Amino acid sequence: MESIDVLTGQHVTIKYEPASVIQRMGAILLDSLFMGLYAIALMGLMFALLYNTFSEKIGLFFVLGILYLPIICYHVLFESLMNGQTPGKSILKIKVTNVDGSTPGFLAYFLRWILRPIDMFPYGGIGAFCIIFSKNHQRLGDMAAGTVVVKMSTTSSKYNLNNDFYEFEEKYQPTYKEADQLSEGQIRLISNLLQDPANKSETEYAIILLAEKIRKKLNINSKQNDRDFLETIVKDYNHYAALEI
Repeated sequence: MESIDVLTGQHVTIKYEPASVIQRMGAILLDSLFMGLYAIALMGLMFALLYNTFSEKIGLFFVLGILYLPIICYHVLFESLMNGQTPGKSILKIKVTNVDGSTPGFLAYFLRWILRPIDMFPYGGIGAFCIIFSKNHQRLGDMAAGTVVVKMSTTSSKYNLNNDFYEFEEKYQPTYKEADQLSEGQIRLISNLLQDPANKSETEYAIILLAEKIRKKLNINSKQNDRDFLETIVKDYNHYAALEI
């Protein structure tokens, strides 16, 4: 199974299974269908209201222009609101993520959107060519934004549920509520680091650096040692994820 291997600054290799060209094109077709249905509904509304007076028509066209904005900004809007997914991507279980596993910011989604017309020319040929032949299966928008499109099924399957810090009793009381602020990719990075048996001295040093970074990011003042702190963060995150908080 082909994968994208990314070596992070914490000496952790994150593995992704990239979304195929067929999946990505399928998501585009589904999203195009949703946009088309929305546009048809607006056109029906426009024709139904065309019998108003001229002054009312001016206001109508102004309102319709605003209502058409979701079509123009469809991808950047939904990816920003749905954590890297559009309705089409959600149906096909793929999503946009940063290459280091973290959640992209608005600028990344904007760069993907603004370069979409180039990737889609002609008939998606440039984007498909880049996805097939680039190292990390990225279209031009992904390269500019530092993102990849991956299968959802593989991002969650990287957790090793046999480890103690993934198991908690039914009445488990989390220690750090702030853990739910982290992304799935960030938790995966922490998890892989905690399970990394290679080169113990480098691993422990990376744990120290990562624990410090997580404390600072979440504004947590913890007296736990670094490994225990990260294990608790992962356990708390999984607790909240299981509750769908």
